This record gives sequence, C-alpha cells and structure tokens, in this order.
Amino acid sequence: MTRSSFSSQRLAVFRIFWRSLSDQAGRRLGWAVFMLVSLSLFEGSSLLLLAPLLRSLGLGSPGDTHAVAGLPFADSDGAPLPVLLAVFVALKATQAVLRAYSTTFNLRIETDFICFLRERFYRATMQANWLFLARQRSAELSQALLSELSMAGGGVRQLLALLSATLLMLAQMAIAVALSPSMTALALVAGAGLGLGLRGLRRRSQALGELGYGKRTEMAATVAEHLAGMKIAKSHGRETQHFTHFRRSITEIAAHVIRMQRITALMGVWLEVGAVLALSLFVYFASGRVGAPELVVLGYVYTRLLAQAASLQSIWHQISVALPSFVETDRLRERLIAAAEPVPAPNLKPIVLRDAVRFEQVSFRYDAAHANAALSAIDLTIPARQVVALCGHSGAGKSTLADILLGLLPPTAGRVLIDGEELSGGYLHRWRQSVGYVPQETFLFHETIRANLLWAQPDATEADLRTALRAAAAEGFVDRLPHGLDTMVGDRGVRLSGGERQRIALARALLRRPTLLLLDEATSALDPQNERLVREAIERLQGELTIVLIAHRLSTVRMADHIVVIEAGRIVETGTWDELCGREHGAFRQLVAADGQP
Repeated sequence: MTRSSFSSQRLAVFRIFWRSLSDQAGRRLGWAVFMLVSLSLFEGSSLLLLAPLLRSLGLGSPGDTHAVAGLPFADSDGAPLPVLLAVFVALKATQAVLRAYSTTFNLRIETDFICFLRERFYRATMQANWLFLARQRSAELSQALLSELSMAGGGVRQLLALLSATLLMLAQMAIAVALSPSMTALALVAGAGLGLGLRGLRRRSQALGELGYGKRTEMAATVAEHLAGMKIAKSHGRETQHFTHFRRSITEIAAHVIRMQRITALMGVWLEVGAVLALSLFVYFASGRVGAPELVVLGYVYTRLLAQAASLQSIWHQISVALPSFVETDRLRERLIAAAEPVPAPNLKPIVLRDAVRFEQVSFRYDAAHANAALSAIDLTIPARQVVALCGHSGAGKSTLADILLGLLPPTAGRVLIDGEELSGGYLHRWRQSVGYVPQETFLFHETIRANLLWAQPDATEADLRTALRAAAAEGFVDRLPHGLDTMVGDRGVRLSGGERQRIALARALLRRPTLLLLDEATSALDPQNERLVREAIERLQGELTIVLIAHRLSTVRMADHIVVIEAGRIVETGTWDELCGREHGAFRQLVAADGQP
C-alpha cells in the first residue's frame, strides 16, 4: 500500500468514526467542543497575564516596548500586584473547574458511545439469520462485543484529547506569534521536522494496531474452545497440549505488545532529542532579540508547545490502536446486517396448527459450491396433533430438516407450508412463537430452575410452572431439591443429572404451550430409567399437540403415528412401526436390528 493510499484510508476511517460519534452524541458533542474551546481561551488569557505579572515583579526595564501591545491585559502593567494575582488565580481556578467538568462530561459521552456500539452490534447479531451465525466463531462475536468495542469506544476519549491538545496548541501559538513571530516560525519548522521524522513510526503503529485485532480475536477463540473442551481434554489426558496451544497464543500477544511499546519508546526518544535540539536553537536565536518578560513567557509557552506536541503524538498513537478495532467490528456488523432476517412485527400472535405442516420438494445446500445437497426434493406431511419420528444414520439430514421446520434455515428450493401458509417473511417469527424445541445438548442458564423456566414464558404463574413440570415428569425431583424451584442449577445445569436437565428443558418448552414440539435426540444421552421417564412424558402429550421426534434410539419412536426414514438427504421410507418392521429388506428394519430392538 502506498503512503497516499494508506493516509487516505486512515482519513476515511477517521471520518466514519467521527460521523458515528456525532450521530450518537448529538448536541452533547458540540457542548464538549465548546468547553474545550473555552479551556483554550482561559489558557491563552492566563499566559497573556504572565508578562504584566513579571513586570510588576521588577523583571525588565520600564521603557521596554511590549511585544503584546494591543492584546488583552497588555495595558495592565500599572495594576497592583494583588489585583493581577487575583485575576490570575481566578482564571486558573475557573479553568480547573471547567476542565474537571469537561473530563466528566466527556467520559459520559465515551461510555454512552460504547453502549451505543455494543447495542448496535448485538442487535445486528440477534437479527442475523441462523445459517450465517452458525458459520461464525462465537468467540469472535463475544470478543468484538466485550473487548474490541470497548477499545474502539475508548477512541472517543483520545479524539477529544486530540482536539483539546490541538486547541491548546493554537492558543499557545497565538501568544507566541504575538510575542515573537520569528521565534514562532522557528518553533513551527522544528515541529514540522519532528512530525516528518515520526511518519514512518506512525504507519507501523497503525499496521500493528490492525494486526493486534486479529491476534486478540484468535486468543479469545482459543480460550473459549479450550474451556468448552476442558472435560474431554482432562479425560484424554491432553491438558499439556491445551496449555501449549494457549501459551503460544498469549506469547504472540505479548510479543505484539512489546513491538507496540518499542514503537512508542522510539517515538518518545525522537520527540525528546528533537525537543532539546529545538530548544537550544530557540535560546540561541532569542537571546537579545526580545525583552526579559517576553523571553520568560515565550520560553514557558515554547516548553508547553513541546509538551503538547509530544501529547499529540501519544494521543494519535493510541487512536491508531483504537481505530482498527472500530473498523473490524464495524465490518463484522455490516456482514451481520447483510444476513439480517425480516424484522418481526410487534405483538405477534402465535399460530395454532390445525391441519398439517407440508414440505413440498424442499432441498437445501449449506454451500452452493458443494455438489452434495443436505436435503433433496423432500415431500413430507406432518399432520396436526400426531407424532412423527425422523430416523436415519448420522449425517442423513434429520437435523437440517428440523432447522427448516423451526424456520431457522430457508429452503434452497421448494417451500414449507403451515396450514397452507408459506413459512417465510414475517410469518417465520409467528411460527417460532408457536414452537417448542428441546435440543440434544440441553442448555440451562447459571440460574435457578424457576428463572430457567420463566426465560421461555416470563408471565407464567406458579400454577403454569407446576403444570409444565408435571407434564415433563420433572415435578417430583424438583420438589426433592433443597430449594425446590429456587435451586441453582450451576453453569449449563452442571448440578443436575443429564435426565434432570433434559426434563427441565422439556418443561421449559411445554411452558410456552406450543402448537408443535420438536425433540432433537432428546433421549440419546440418557440412561434407560431417565429415557423411560422422558418417553412416558411424551406419550402423555400425544394427541394434545403435534410432536416431531428425531431419534437414534428407536425405542422412543415405537409409539409414533408416522415414522420417516431419511438417507443421504432423501426420504426412503414412511409408515408405522409395524409396517416398516414388516419390510424384510427395508431401511428401517436394518436400523432396528442395528439398535438391538426386538
């Protein structure tokens, strides 16, 4: 990338960041700028008062020509010293109070902007379709939401600090020009030289900032994956491999931080040496050319200018680190927005399935580049208030069909009809309000049983909770827990057994009073006793609502009204248990034999 394209790209990013900030902060940003301008004016006024103060202390000759003649406080040489000191103290005190208020006010703008960025990103995540989300690393989303957006929002503080330092420099330069235009020109030349010398370091800092985003995201993914797989790692004795991978990741982060710090240190060296050289030139050329009071004030101003220049470089370096986080998270947000589903209408009314769900020539591909489709030309009818079981080997397409039934995946070809209404557009959200889903890997929040149930139906009464628990064969074991419904279940429900978690998940789904209940391998990980309890709970629901079972264990589908066998994304057999078992060379009979069923 050429220097001009690099600079233009950085300027474009800066404009996007500023536009986002101004849109969110509104008039508050103008008020913040006004306070920074006021602070610079107070700074200039206090500097202008220094020369009269020094003369009142006897520094300089009475006949000296004042370089600041015609400016505010230029005619105050005759004022008593106490008056001058009082005015000076008043200016500085007001400046200090205004700076404190400005700092707090700017912090509020920053924190509000971070909240705005997080809400905007999270909203885009929630509105994205399931296929897109399933292809993303969850660690990248959480890293962006929790860490990178906070770093990006911190750019507000640096941006306002940059504006403050710039305004102060302008005020100080105005005083310097009034005192000695030639000396100010010398200072500007020296500052320009320092800036040119730092261009290469600034570009390296920007590049490292962009690289840092990727490394932080990679480390977050490593941590998330390792913690999720800790149990299997320990059971296989692979802790050392996990630790080695983690150490490599954090070592790369540490090396990146050191490189960033090295650049910061080099910038500091360049600024310090350059400042000493420039100050030496200033002293050499200023001697004998300006009066003593003006020389003192000019030296003070010049020192402050050097400090502000160093501050500007430091601030810009920090902005260079923050902007890549803003850019990368905003790119991810744009991808999420591009994958957004239709926005649901308010006050959606659930659907009551009265006739049937029909799949008409439904096909689906996860990737258009892949030759094999996950589902091919599926024609299937799921009658209302009956039990339909989907069977087949792993990878046959059962879960894909279930995701289409839930409205999570849109068919690549064909359509799904709910009582004759196509499942698409805004109808998707109504259907999702009407479906209960129990996945194979039960997820419970680190909360009480009551809170986990109310998550599905916040307005449920105590009687509703009891009815759902009873229907899921969970009321008995819940009552035996130390605190009943108010018992904490632990992280992902770790304090409950597998069967107990599954029954709580079933109760949570039933609490919604769904018109269709989808159980995806709901008993595959349960022991025979817990499997029997869940199966009996399902049998009690038969005839009350539509139930779709996905099962490897065929004992749970014996009572199904219809059994559908899927192989390689196609339906190969349908019928009842007895009908399918009666086919000597049928696919279902082979599954039954492999499962050890009589």
